[in-house]
Amino acid sequence: MRNIIFICFFLIGCAKYNRSEIQSDISIKLTNTSIKDSTDLKITITNNTLKNYYLLYSSKSINDIMKEFNNGESLYTIGAVIGDDENLGPDIVLHDGSCPIDIHVHTTKDILKLKPKQKVKLSIPFKMKTNISEDCYYGYETDMMDFNKQYYVSANYYIGNEYFKNALSKTVKDSLEQMGYELYGKEIISNKVPLILKK
Repeated sequence: MRNIIFICFFLIGCAKYNRSEIQSDISIKLTNTSIKDSTDLKITITNNTLKNYYLLYSSKSINDIMKEFNNGESLYTIGAVIGDDENLGPDIVLHDGSCPIDIHVHTTKDILKLKPKQKVKLSIPFKMKTNISEDCYYGYETDMMDFNKQYYVSANYYIGNEYFKNALSKTVKDSLEQMGYELYGKEIISNKVPLILKK
């Protein structure tokens, strides 16, 4: 009997330990109950640590109409991902006639900074298709989607490409370091919310 009780407490302790292990240092939560085309992703980003972190994300990126494909320059590193129950979903494709590409200059003011235990709320536009001009547009490949399936939207932060890590000037990086902030380079994946599609 004592052995059974010991095993139960051991398993409960392991479960608690595992839950604490998988909690991200920084978390992203979608607060929408569902997402429709041409609405906003309501995002809460939380620093769960006692460190000062900055994300390689610029507040200016929202105003870049080509942010999905100019994300290395605009530092648009928190984007929407669509997937079904098996995490299969459409890619974003660019139909390029003559698309404008802007060159951005970032400052420490533009970069998303998080103090210990701080929460920051963002509102990011979500569109299935974005028209730039008559010759240029991009969007999700809806032809590849099964409209009898339920799809979901999540918000992901990812800077695995070295190009992103070199997007900030050394001056800005040094300034952020002097301010006490450290780059958060791990991937962050939010919860999923249902995508409401027009059939």
